[in-house]
Amino acid sequence: MKARAALLACLLAACGADDGGSTVPDARALGDAAPDGGGSFTTCTGACRTTTLTATFGSDTAMFDRAVYGITTAGATQTLHVEAYSGGDPGCPTEQSATPDYTAILGQVVVPTDTTPSSSPGNLLDFTGDLLDGPLGAAATMVTVTPGAADPAANPAFVALEVSMTFAAGTISGHVFATHCASLDESQ
Repeated sequence: MKARAALLACLLAACGADDGGSTVPDARALGDAAPDGGGSFTTCTGACRTTTLTATFGSDTAMFDRAVYGITTAGATQTLHVEAYSGGDPGCPTEQSATPDYTAILGQVVVPTDTTPSSSPGNLLDFTGDLLDGPLGAAATMVTVTPGAADPAANPAFVALEVSMTFAAGTISGHVFATHCASLDESQ
């Protein structure tokens, strides 16, 4: 089940294959992602450091309470692969991690340098089968990602995002605080 879920997540998020010999950048490699002047964009305290993402599909709802991200490098271009979870194991995902109940995926988030909104491919994986009434996954028809803060030099590195995802049968929206997980890094 875990291998199938990982494969489906990869396919739905349009992620590339990692040949195992590639070099994936460390989060510190994005050191220039913070805006010049060291202003408040790198500051995230209180509620900013929580994930409060809500999925609403008909009368069914689910709360996502934790998130992580990896760095995807395609040539000189870097984007973030962000995953928010409901259920499963805390920490960075591994092949041995318990399958979460739900996973919201943002496959290609622009590396945040300010609060400029952008878009990304977005997907929902429903491992319990209640939000999507059967199918394992669904692709978003519209996604808006608005950065609130990011600090690739923090320990751990983080991004804070306001997210709005529209699906044929529902929505996912709210705040995401994601820390860097090398297990999600990949080169294409």
